[in-house]
Amino acid sequence: MGVTAKPAVMLMGRMLHVRSAVEIICGDRRADGNDVMSIMAMNTTAGDEVIFRIDGPDEEAAMKEVEAVLETVTVI
Repeated sequence: MGVTAKPAVMLMGRMLHVRSAVEIICGDRRADGNDVMSIMAMNTTAGDEVIFRIDGPDEEAAMKEVEAVLETVTVI
């Protein structure tokens, strides 16, 4: 099924508060952390390995935002 709208919007909302570029990578699929549609289009499922590539002036803050979202998401 992939990432549903709610966690995708939560992630995108958190990424709007950081200046760093956030790229989400799963296999050969990539998404911009500021683009809810590209996050959902990745079609990731439970058990997939996902990499967050963060580049910019507030990388640590951006990673903390990613972690905060991941802690609240229920994996089915």
